[in-house]
Amino acid sequence: MLLVLANGVFAGAELAIISIRRTRLKELMEQGSGSAKAVEALRANPERFLATVQIGITVIGATAAAFGGASIANRLAPVLMDLGLPETTADEVALAAVVVFVSFLSLVLGELVPKSLALRASERYGMLIGRPLLGLSWVMRPVVWFLTASSNVVLRLFGDRTNFTESRLSAEELQALVEEAAKQGSLDPKAGEIAARAFEMGDLSVGELMVTREQIVALRRHANADEIRQMLLERGHSRMPVFEGSLDNIVGYVIAKDLLAVAWEGNLIVLEDVLRPAFFLVETMRAMDALKELQRRRMQLAIIVDERGGVVGLVTVEDLVEEMVGDILSESETPEELVRRESPVAAVVQGSAAIRDVNRELGLELAEDGDYSTVAGLSIALAGGAIPEPGTKLKTKDGLELEVVEASPRRVRTVRIFLPPPQPEEGDSA
Repeated sequence: MLLVLANGVFAGAELAIISIRRTRLKELMEQGSGSAKAVEALRANPERFLATVQIGITVIGATAAAFGGASIANRLAPVLMDLGLPETTADEVALAAVVVFVSFLSLVLGELVPKSLALRASERYGMLIGRPLLGLSWVMRPVVWFLTASSNVVLRLFGDRTNFTESRLSAEELQALVEEAAKQGSLDPKAGEIAARAFEMGDLSVGELMVTREQIVALRRHANADEIRQMLLERGHSRMPVFEGSLDNIVGYVIAKDLLAVAWEGNLIVLEDVLRPAFFLVETMRAMDALKELQRRRMQLAIIVDERGGVVGLVTVEDLVEEMVGDILSESETPEELVRRESPVAAVVQGSAAIRDVNRELGLELAEDGDYSTVAGLSIALAGGAIPEPGTKLKTKDGLELEVVEASPRRVRTVRIFLPPPQPEEGDSA
């Protein structure tokens, strides 16, 4: 029984020390708490701390099974023989009963109860066990080193080149942890959304996020003043590529404010005076790497080319950042309407629009689900969990038709909803 309780001490210590909030631990350390400093020392070296706990649990468990089990079985077997069981059968039944009994005690008193109590009173228990456990971890250093080295050797036999103490969490597991933390309230939902988008963005190429060649607004290298002024007034872009001959021959880019500084000083505007060198990226480059490269070069715009060097699009820092944080509106931009009626039987809806708001606005009864609450989420669910491409037709269980109008590789932007025809009012004659 004492060994089982000792096992519980180690099991509870592991959970208690990990569960103490970092802010609370820092506060206790600032107050001069030696126990808090011991806990921080354990958390600063998690491999040694966890290995010490595991060694303690393993040694105690093996000792309890070997000595405690044998001792109880030897006492129980004669009792069973007195009840009429043959000696061989009595020994087997006694051993089986002891295994079940010791396992029950180990699970309840050695694991479940201590961990539950440690979780409820993590600070109190952590402060109580911190110093003794830190001392034990120092005593066990040679054993921990030997076992860790042995584990690394075995891992290398299986072709694993990482260390035993290195994290093996995949990006998907990290993303799941972030989403779970946001759901539980330990992480701000908006921060969780940004982190989740950042994980998803890691799988995207810059070619999937770029403004396509057909959408590029560019200036001719030898454009006259009137053409430049008209382009500035009509398009309103802050940066524009400059080409000579064709769009495949981009010679640089200009910033609108540089043009405005000289546009009305005279009728002659020389683009060469404000032309900046173009920066090129291949379309297969990862979006995150492209963002890092733009930051390193302190550039806001990159021209995207294919493997043959032909221009296929462009991307800006704003485009890449918006993939993580959502749309960023400038001072001159106004938010798009969440619901815009095209006709009595059709409406274009933003993917971010809440289903309840769409139902209220259009008089529909679109069903919400625990996995989604927006029109984008509904569209993805109807598409079987994949991001539907623009032009994809979808249908709800009630027969309502939807059409994806605009979508990127990672989210649905706008959806057209085909409304049921208006019902004739009662009393109308045929």
